[in-house]
Amino acid sequence: MTKKTRTQRTRPDGAPPPPASAQKARPAEMRRATARERRPVPQRRLIATLAALFLGTACGTLFLLWLPSHTLVHDLRTRGVATWAQVTSSPRDKFGSAGNVEVRFTASGRTVETVLSDWGGERPGGLEPGGTVSVTYDRQDPHRVLTTAWVQHPPAVTAPMLWGLVLSPFFLAGTVLLAVLRHRRLRDRRPQQRTTTPPAPRKEHP
Repeated sequence: MTKKTRTQRTRPDGAPPPPASAQKARPAEMRRATARERRPVPQRRLIATLAALFLGTACGTLFLLWLPSHTLVHDLRTRGVATWAQVTSSPRDKFGSAGNVEVRFTASGRTVETVLSDWGGERPGGLEPGGTVSVTYDRQDPHRVLTTAWVQHPPAVTAPMLWGLVLSPFFLAGTVLLAVLRHRRLRDRRPQQRTTTPPAPRKEHP
């Protein structure tokens, strides 16, 4: 009685077929590859928008709020003249904060009517029309004027400055995270090409 032996099937190139475990792993690997292909990739336009928002908030906070305010306080402390001014108008904006507060005072023998300069995007509150307040103006340009209290002790930070300080790191973090995510997703989508070459077919001699 002869025993039946299982013949091993070979592929057309002469190499043996892959083991059964590798054949079962192929569908799972294909599903994972398909899932990687379907994952959305952050667009460059979104990353560029977040980068522009970061630059806008950071530069705006620095060059439009912080630097001009400190320069004004420095100039008024250096060549400012203190005097009493009458508040002629004290409106409020839609958020309830002080708006363009108008004052009238005498500088170099002439009457000056102007708007109080802002510090960090804000103006002092609690000033009522008809009241008086101590102000310090620039003798070279009387329209640059702040309350004397703010010249001596300016606010540490204002609401516009705070918004800029909060939003700038948020936009920067979003830009970095999306850029890294885009790089990883695109890298995963690239097919992993194997450099292994199939064995050369054997030449059979007659």
